Amino acid sequence: MVGLQTARHIKNQWPHREVWVIDRAPISLGASTRNAGFACFGSMGEILDDISRTDENTAYALYEKRYKGLQQLLEDFGETAIGYEKTGGYEIFTPEDLAEYETIAANIDKVNSALDSVAGEKPFQMKSTSKLGMKVLENGVYTPLEGMVQTHLLYKKVQEAAIAAGVRIMGGLTALPPEKLDSGKWRVNTNEGYRFDARNLVVCTNGYAANLLPELEVLPARGQVLVTSSIPGLAWRGLMHADKGYIYFRSLGTRILIGGGRNLDFEGETTPELETSQHIMQYLENYLRDVVVPGETFEIEHQWAGTMGMHQNRTPIVQRMDEGLYACVRMGGMGVALSAVVSREMAALMKETQ
Repeated sequence: MVGLQTARHIKNQWPHREVWVIDRAPISLGASTRNAGFACFGSMGEILDDISRTDENTAYALYEKRYKGLQQLLEDFGETAIGYEKTGGYEIFTPEDLAEYETIAANIDKVNSALDSVAGEKPFQMKSTSKLGMKVLENGVYTPLEGMVQTHLLYKKVQEAAIAAGVRIMGGLTALPPEKLDSGKWRVNTNEGYRFDARNLVVCTNGYAANLLPELEVLPARGQVLVTSSIPGLAWRGLMHADKGYIYFRSLGTRILIGGGRNLDFEGETTPELETSQHIMQYLENYLRDVVVPGETFEIEHQWAGTMGMHQNRTPIVQRMDEGLYACVRMGGMGVALSAVVSREMAALMKETQ
């Protein structure tokens, strides 16, 4: 999603130039078609976690970028066309999470004060969770500002917009690390034997970016997801976050889509592999049965994995690496929210440095 939108903005900026996208799969494979469809910006727990990793200003600026990115995405493509529903979202806490809940409750006013100017209202509020039917603490944190999208519809609109602008998409080609030629151009060879020479090259491969530019501070992070069968007694609709954002789940009609759990094994999940792992799939299923829908009967119908781009600092990299070489990566698991804004930033950076 970042690459196609970046290409569209570049083409609109320089209509006379050829703009090509090289993608290793005929349809995007890493994260753009394998995400969970969350149109969110980060829970209270995730924001506090980001503050502990960096600092308040960096964490708040990242929240603002995500929020504004979502608004831009909706403006660009329209709510109906991408299946957007503004359902709101909860952050829920099990009894074992009591200490985390108390920390969040003690900081919610401070975070709201820092962020209310972004959306024109306080983004977070304490709210009863009793109607959710979950085995969680009596109160959670609610935000009315989040929603969900249909990933396949969003990707379809992003792709169509790029093609309509005149971008050529070359799918099924695996790029090798770029080489700078004596002419100043950049050469990209592919495993399939094709060769591309370009005046400007932008790497937008997110979790796979270090394969092409090893100096980038971005690591692959596997995100695993499963989907249940229909649960007719499902008592809620919307988005849910837990465990500092490391668990996330949403309603999908009368089914549940749940993902996360990589904090069980950070080292093992720092991988570009797209196979699911049994211990994390079992963890997510147990979380559903024990916490989310206790007593309900369901089966697991689908499961998959995608690759995010992560680092200790989750702020996206939008950077000129060398003359004619750029990187727009490290979405930190929030590529849906960030794609519309970082793609514009990249096109603007290229214009400044040409």
